[in-house]
Amino acid sequence: MTKRELKNMIKESKLEYRKNGYSYFSKILANNKDSLFFKADRIEIYSSNAITSEKGICRTVELKFLKNKKVNFIDCQTCTEPSSCYVTTDKNVYKYYIQEIENELFILFKNKYCEMNFKIISAKENELNNRKYREIKLERIE
Repeated sequence: MTKRELKNMIKESKLEYRKNGYSYFSKILANNKDSLFFKADRIEIYSSNAITSEKGICRTVELKFLKNKKVNFIDCQTCTEPSSCYVTTDKNVYKYYIQEIENELFILFKNKYCEMNFKIISAKENELNNRKYREIKLERIE
């Protein structure tokens, strides 16, 4: 994955699409079972929310990219009814930076409470229900 491709994926996640009278956004999600997104050394993010039902993921973190290079991590669960999400606070909002160093791509998240840094180790394009999406594997770095 190139820096440009990652930026385009983030840009697309901000766009609203309309189809058959319904409005939807292309979401970027990570599996957050057992707080994987915040703890695991390796995580996967997906550029489609359709993947949640396909892979049986019921606990997610949505990376909701905002203006001014900010991202909100929205932690939700659909395991039990009713579905719910944690309230957004300043602890969930991060500044993000995309860096390319020696042909390796990194995405860095930082706020006044913590910092999370990831190296993109692979990205592949898949298709589900005639919709293309990306599956991106990240490795946490110090």
